[in-house]
Order: sequence, then structure tokens, then C-alpha cells
Amino acid sequence: MTIELPLPRTGDAHAVAPGTLRALRVLAAHPEGVDLATLGGHLGRTSTDLLPVLSGLLRSGHAERTDAGAYRLRAHPTWGGPEQPAPRRELPEVLSDAVSELYRRTRAWTYLVEWADDDHLDVVDLRGHQGLGLVPELPARIPPSMAHALAVSKVLVAFAPERRARLDTRAWTPATKAAFDAELARVRCDGYALDEEEYAPGFGCVCAPIADPGGRVSAAIAISLPAARFRAERARLVADVTDVARTAHRRWYR
Repeated sequence: MTIELPLPRTGDAHAVAPGTLRALRVLAAHPEGVDLATLGGHLGRTSTDLLPVLSGLLRSGHAERTDAGAYRLRAHPTWGGPEQPAPRRELPEVLSDAVSELYRRTRAWTYLVEWADDDHLDVVDLRGHQGLGLVPELPARIPPSMAHALAVSKVLVAFAPERRARLDTRAWTPATKAAFDAELARVRCDGYALDEEEYAPGFGCVCAPIADPGGRVSAAIAISLPAARFRAERARLVADVTDVARTAHRRWYR
């Protein structure tokens, strides 16, 4: 079977990220959608390698997420099929720009997360490169059973307390904070959250909320990095994350 695929374009050079065409072919062969692990099996690549590729395809509109969290090719009238409805929520391009800016400043894995309607945390954008420290075994859809030890979930729950009851607050590592409600209060006071090896030994995260024009915290932006660098550069990294988040809110508000 021959699959005709339009290639994502970057500027005038028609540049395609490594692995993008192969990923598109697998998505085209699975119109019902394919999860990250299955896609990685087809391509012989890890989830860490694939997430930047998929994030680019989502941003360009070539792929979309299903309600179950799988990835599929997004149909377009010129692709030979009926147009599909737009995703339930569209985050503005300014938030993608914020991820790029934070990665440029910190050179750490940088990602944008939103709280989905089914109480999963969706990683909707990601920047990084091989060799940087990314939290191991962190899926693109984070279930509430594993979310509470993460800085991103602390932010998204701290500023929307009705989500608190949906988390399973078991300890993931010896460093996981037991006083979770006190931790949420600190996040609301300080305006950022930390994961100090609470989810995975050897890794730290810094996260800040991004409020939409109505004041609702709709997304969280975070960096993940090895714990040694996290401890050594903590103050500067917190300043970078919170500054980029505030700038994104101001640009979104305009």
C-alpha cells in the first residue's frame, strides 16, 4: 500500500525533523490511533526520542490526540479524506514559544502540561535533546495515580483545588513529601513548584503556572534536569521558569 503524506514545512527549506516521515507513515497506517509505546516499537525509538517529533506534528496540525491519549494522523480536506473536527482545546502559539524560550535559557528538558478532562496530565509540548536528563518513564499522558509527586501536578492542583481529591498521594520515592496540602499552600504562596527527587531519584523539576486571560491556570511549564545541576543552579532556574511563565501570560492576555 502506498501512503501519500504531506511533509511538515519549516520555513522555505521544507526541513523535516529526523524520524518525522517514518512517524507519519506509522500514524497513517493506524487511523484509529497508536499509543507512544507502540509507535516506539514500530520505529525502534524510545519515548524520549519520539516526544519532540510528536510535539512538532501536533503543533503543525499534522497529528492529533484521541480522547484515549493515542496519536493519529489529522485528516485534512486536501489529504483525500473528510476534515476532522478540531481538538477540544487549542492552546495558543504563545505557549509553544514559551517552551522554546525556556529551553533556550536553561538547556534543560522543557515541557508544557495541561490537565485533561479525564484527569490525566497531558504533555502537549516538549523541547530537549539526547543527553539531557529527562525524568525516566514519564509518559505523555500522566495518570492521576502517579501525578502528585511531580512539580507540574502540584501547580495544576494548587491553583484548582477541586482537582485535589483526584490524586493518589502515595509515596514514589523516600523524598516524596507526605504533607501534600502544606506543599500546595507553599506553591500558591511562592508561585512555583519543585520536585526534589520526589518522583524519580536523581532528577529535579521546576514548574510554574501559566494563567489564561480569564485568570484560570490552564497550563504549567516546567524543566527537568539531573538533581546535581538542580541543586547547584536552583535559584537561577526558578527565576527563569517563573519569568517565562509570567511573560507567556502577559502575551496571551494581550
